[in-house]
Amino acid sequence: MVILVIFVVLAAAVVVAIALVTIGRITGELVDAAPTSVYDLDEAVDFVAERLPDDVTAQLSFDDVRALLSWHIEYLEDRGVARRQGVQNLAAGPLVAAEDDAVASVLGRAAEAGLDVADVWVVQVLDANTAYLEAIGAIGPQVPMPPDPNLD
Repeated sequence: MVILVIFVVLAAAVVVAIALVTIGRITGELVDAAPTSVYDLDEAVDFVAERLPDDVTAQLSFDDVRALLSWHIEYLEDRGVARRQGVQNLAAGPLVAAEDDAVASVLGRAAEAGLDVADVWVVQVLDANTAYLEAIGAIGPQVPMPPDPNLD
């Protein structure tokens, strides 16, 4: 009977040790991993609409803002900067999407959809969307430009 108790205690100690090592290893990996930011379109629409000037909100409906934001996120997905939840990002290094290209892409999509929006409105919506992305932690710090080899 004593041997059985010793065996049970040793088995429990081994199980606890394995669990602690596993939890410690996974915790260490998670500390080094970048946090995941989740883009909530409804929340983004509210966030952006609150930050738009009154003259823009008088012209754009919530549905218009939602469409512009959707097209912006699709542009970011196409550039590899954003990804749908559950899709693994295989790109290495910092990812960059040009603001001018994003505006042009959204304006093109708006024209295709027959949505009559001024360029400045789109810029203001995308700027507010960038502020939302920063607020949820989806945008990292600015990467310094590499030195120009022609200036040496």
